Amino acid sequence: MNSALAAINNARTQEGLPGMGLPTNWSQLSPTQQLFVATNLERTVRGLAPLQAMATALDQAADQGAQQNTDPSAPPGFPYTQWGSNWAGAVGNPLEAMYYWMYDDGLGSSNVDCTSSNQSGCWGHRDNVLMKLKCQMCVFGGGFEGTAYQGTPSLAEILVDSSGQPAVDFTWQQEQAYLS
Repeated sequence: MNSALAAINNARTQEGLPGMGLPTNWSQLSPTQQLFVATNLERTVRGLAPLQAMATALDQAADQGAQQNTDPSAPPGFPYTQWGSNWAGAVGNPLEAMYYWMYDDGLGSSNVDCTSSNQSGCWGHRDNVLMKLKCQMCVFGGGFEGTAYQGTPSLAEILVDSSGQPAVDFTWQQEQAYLS
């Protein structure tokens, strides 16, 4: 985790952004909650609205994505106006996944959708994390499987601008007390 955080902070410095300060309860959070928090830390440092909560139905969809080693999709019947998703395999922890999505997603990276510098898939993971959502009710789903990708961890996330009020299981508001 420390090397991933150092890599993120180095990349942020190159963008003129402050380092990522993890909440004091970071080690008590589940991998999916850590992914949610890291996603919001990347969004809010750039002035984007945070995702308000983890939605139970989206967690299930992201878990399926992590199990199947693929980007998750919004579940049938889930109310949304827009969504984006990411998947990462062979990563040690959520911060490592976030580093690859945000800072190492272009040409020459492990991003299989980026085969030339003008390819639309280049930086697509970053685009999903930084989606400009209206955020009437922006929610998140996180999935983690410890050995799903060739015996290594698999992580997936889905970000949704929901047009409804989905059931939630973890909120950004409750995490605020642990951020400095």
